[in-house]
Amino acid sequence: MKLIAIDLDGTLLNSESVPSLNNLEAIKNSLSRNHRVAICTGRASYDVAYLLGKEVKIPIIGANGSTIHDHNGELLYKVCLDKSTSKKIIHYFQENNMYFEIFTNEAIYSTYNGESKLKAEIDIVRSANPSLDEKVLWKSAIQQTKQFGIKPTKNMNEILEKEIDVYKIMTFTYNEELLEKTRRYFLLEEKVSLTAASEHTVELIPRLANKGAALKFLSKHYHISLDDVIVIGDSYNDISMFSVGGTKVAMGNAIDEIKKMSSFITRDNDKDGVAYALNNLLGI
Repeated sequence: MKLIAIDLDGTLLNSESVPSLNNLEAIKNSLSRNHRVAICTGRASYDVAYLLGKEVKIPIIGANGSTIHDHNGELLYKVCLDKSTSKKIIHYFQENNMYFEIFTNEAIYSTYNGESKLKAEIDIVRSANPSLDEKVLWKSAIQQTKQFGIKPTKNMNEILEKEIDVYKIMTFTYNEELLEKTRRYFLLEEKVSLTAASEHTVELIPRLANKGAALKFLSKHYHISLDDVIVIGDSYNDISMFSVGGTKVAMGNAIDEIKKMSSFITRDNDKDGVAYALNNLLGI
């Protein structure tokens, strides 16, 4: 295989939202054997670069396909939300008092009082179901509030007054009814696509953006046939790249839809599932 596209959350990253040493070593071994490796994630590219560290320089498909950077960090491709669409999305989240984030080329701008807002939601959820573990619920929000490049911002509307690229706007909430309402509201919005990296999120990206389309672009850029591409993932936003990859690897913790599309099911993300898959498929 000539190109390996790896998702981050729930895939390369463990439940503590960090890559294991074994997974990083497997990537380095793959690179040393002349396989190209790319990250394909909903995260911002600068967040990915921070997580991987200075030793691992590989292409990054970020913001669910809205951006593509090569191994040197050069921007190869971008597709953005226009200002009118961005304003509509921001207005909706503000009207519904939701925590949200705006992914841009400068930073990830987030709701200023985000942590307190999400903790208040947890209190409401637990009041209806006291058996739920508060620590488990909060852990699922940590990756949102602790991303590299995140900037809590009091006036989110001012961001759009800048000359800035908006790649993605997403919300995180424990209110399942509000999540479903949000999906229905934006489902027919002609300029956006909806996706999700976890059960508590709705991510709004440009209509032309998705991991599959970005992976096609990257494979063509490197003159690699899609038949020679391995994709590794776990969640809904990985479905488009599973639709184009030649060999499809589902994590042990993947959703059923991903497992049904897979060629191979590896271990889960807390048991070095990426390293296990690469060791078996590539013999490294």
